[in-house]
Amino acid sequence: MKHAPLMILAGLALMACTPSEPATTTTTETTTTTTPPVETPAPAPTDPAADTCNMAQYAALIGKPATDAAVPPASATVRHITPTTQVTMDFVATRLNVDISAEGVVTGVRCG
Repeated sequence: MKHAPLMILAGLALMACTPSEPATTTTTETTTTTTPPVETPAPAPTDPAADTCNMAQYAALIGKPATDAAVPPASATVRHITPTTQVTMDFVATRLNVDISAEGVVTGVRCG
């Protein structure tokens, strides 16, 4: 008999926690208006093919001998590259690379 009041109290507590009606889920549609984000132009990518070393003025050298007077001498800003030349892979945008064939003919000019 001592436990009867506890059982009644536990039963009341359980009934208080039990929902009286079956749970129903309701969804309401809401319309949200958003403004499109302002598009900022992306920074222009660094273009290695850009003429940052004035290679256009040396384009006429292609096909001429590397000993031609118009071919700029090798320096810190001009690099002569032959088939046997060891070159670094660093890119210097203001450096002119003069490609020279094994026969000593200019085959190309490019920045880098």
